[in-house]
Amino acid sequence: MERGFVELLELLGNEAYPLESARLPKLSDLDAVHLARFRTAWDKFGADRRHSILLQLGDLANSKIELSFEAINRIALDDPDPRLRAQAIGNLWESEDPALAGKLVDRLRADSAAEVRRAAALALASFVLLAETDALEAQLRLEIEQSLLSAVGSDRSPEVRDCCLESLGYSTRDEVPELIEQAYAAGQGSRLRAALRAMSRSADSRWAPLVMAKLQDPEPDIRLQAVQAAGELDMRQASDELVDLLEDVDERVRVAAIWSLSQVGGSIATTALEQLQENASDSEAQLIQDALDNLTFEDGARDFFMLDFDDENSAA
Repeated sequence: MERGFVELLELLGNEAYPLESARLPKLSDLDAVHLARFRTAWDKFGADRRHSILLQLGDLANSKIELSFEAINRIALDDPDPRLRAQAIGNLWESEDPALAGKLVDRLRADSAAEVRRAAALALASFVLLAETDALEAQLRLEIEQSLLSAVGSDRSPEVRDCCLESLGYSTRDEVPELIEQAYAAGQGSRLRAALRAMSRSADSRWAPLVMAKLQDPEPDIRLQAVQAAGELDMRQASDELVDLLEDVDERVRVAAIWSLSQVGGSIATTALEQLQENASDSEAQLIQDALDNLTFEDGARDFFMLDFDDENSAA
């Protein structure tokens, strides 16, 4: 084994030295030999050091798509420190490995730490979506859905229950709409936010009136979730309200309204974004241009779909 890798492990384990992110790419895509050596060293690192390493590996992987630290994050899934288990789950957000889904189900069902169960619930969302495209085996799909349905009603942590509901937003299970309605009826706070996030993932127009009702909510966090849901649900009927929210007092809501307008498309959205672009600050200029590009793409896709649909009707 090359000396450079051994030295890297020694530096990582020495808490007297600050972590240097420039060295960490060497941990990407470790082969079996290097991974075994890393695992041996990893078990000797202090918990705070292990956590700091995982945080930096997560940031690196997000900023440089060519890097992969999946094998290291898999090791950390079984760490005795719940912070590391939760961080490892968060770092694995791109993985579509069915074996990981099974591990997440186990964590949601049995982990003693709420932060780990919460992370598992959030991470299972991508697998719920995969299941809806028949990309998972039926038994695994059933286990994922059942674990989320069970936890949304019984987990002792309200935060975990909310995250389960959000992930179930992608599901077409018959039980889900009632769960969303119950959470929405809570009228405020985290339950309402979770309901709106679940609605945004459903691709179900039934939720449009409920989303519309929250676009002018006095609570900024609720407005934010409603704005995002309006975009995800392609609610063109919300165009005027979204234009008004371009002047919201909360910057997060304003930014979300820009992107949601690009999703709903149409002439009202186009005019509003073009006018906004004329006086945009440097920090907003690129966002608005990206939104206009997305709007052009979305409207083009709609036109193509409608043309294709009309041609099929004509042929019939």
